[in-house]
Amino acid sequence: MSEKDELMAEAFAHLEAGDPETALEIGKRLESMQYSGAYEVQAMAYADLDDVEQAIAVLEAGVAHAPGVWLLWQLLGNYRSDLGRFPAAIEAYEAAANCAPDEDLVIVDFNHANALARQGNFAAAQTQLDRTFESPHLAQAGRAFIENAIALRMHLFVAQGEPKAAIATYEALAKQEHDEEGSNVSMADVLAELSHAYKQTGDNAKAMTTALEAVQHYKWSDAALWALRAARDEQSETARAMHLIVEGQWYEPLEDEDPDGPAPEFVTTYDVVAENEEEALRLIAECEPPQVRESLRIAETHPIENDDGASATAFKGVYATGDYHMYQPGEEGDLLDD
Repeated sequence: MSEKDELMAEAFAHLEAGDPETALEIGKRLESMQYSGAYEVQAMAYADLDDVEQAIAVLEAGVAHAPGVWLLWQLLGNYRSDLGRFPAAIEAYEAAANCAPDEDLVIVDFNHANALARQGNFAAAQTQLDRTFESPHLAQAGRAFIENAIALRMHLFVAQGEPKAAIATYEALAKQEHDEEGSNVSMADVLAELSHAYKQTGDNAKAMTTALEAVQHYKWSDAALWALRAARDEQSETARAMHLIVEGQWYEPLEDEDPDGPAPEFVTTYDVVAENEEEALRLIAECEPPQVRESLRIAETHPIENDDGASATAFKGVYATGDYHMYQPGEEGDLLDD
């Protein structure tokens, strides 16, 4: 492995470990070595640091320096799309498609379709997504990728008032035989779209059941949390937006610590709109594994200002949930600030 490849691997390891600052330093070193991967690393590091504008600026410099590198064009399209710059994002995806290997076009087409869907151009998004499903390389993209594509197709059907087509799309996915597991993340999004489809047909019970299943797959999914709030469909002028610090008891030992030891306790956070703490805890419990629900308790409650987050007149439910902080019984669990 060359020095550049080793540095790239090291940079990605730092990104995976939540250390974008070190990855950024490595990216700048790679740039001094005239290596195109430097732009990809730096852009991803800036994005992790919540500076998407700088990530875009780096990638624009990157595609000027190495216009034949499709990964840079695609990443540029993704970040432009995240900021709502859809025409510019689509230009980037078109450039990526012009230089990507055939086996990678399936990924470019999917991201292109997603940008069109975000833009509200649903017919064009469907046409672009069809290219993804027609690709001979779709299977090799992996089960989780296919689930993401299915979720997007279902979203497009729901957005255009065709819930039965969305449900049929899910049923076709469920019947497929496959040799690999997908992802809890992607299946949460699939089930979220299925919940919206049931809601659109008027089957509120199935909408609720499916949304609850979605958050059990991956409670950090914005799509799953939104589907659950929409399925409940409850609003109240007296409800409050709250940031809650929640404690509980996990249901099994942590294998990477002591697989034969006691189950740890945990601290996590939730942003919830509810009438009071009692209702908030019930809503939170829906997002947690059934085995921990009886142990849940609220440690702290803080009001959320209604400037850009959950509003007191919004749908009741969970809007965001934090990571788990695990600690062994008897140890002092530090309460979380965010």
